[in-house]
Amino acid sequence: MISDPTSPGVRVGDRERAAVADRLAAHAAAGRLTVDELEQRAERANAAVHAHELRALLADLPEARRRTPPRVPAFAAVAAAAVFLTVALSLAAGHPVPPVFLLVLLFWRLRWRLS
Repeated sequence: MISDPTSPGVRVGDRERAAVADRLAAHAAAGRLTVDELEQRAERANAAVHAHELRALLADLPEARRRTPPRVPAFAAVAAAAVFLTVALSLAAGHPVPPVFLLVLLFWRLRWRLS
């Protein structure tokens, strides 16, 4: 289907309207909107039919910065797996655990080289 360049835009559903209303409430809680402004914008959000109408309600408000969870470096996962494997093999062979400390030292040195 070919879109008409004169069409008003993508239609929105209840989920999108609710998400914008939640964002407006968060901005009001942060003191960026008065209660009257919040009510007016919430009414317009609930009456919105197209995405551009919702974008217009948030246009003069700052974007929320999303926190990204800290990533566990691949090195840490590999090091943990290697230490676990070394301990398991050492215990299975009946040897003491000192090779684990050598492996940890090796990975620690390797980490500083890669940094």
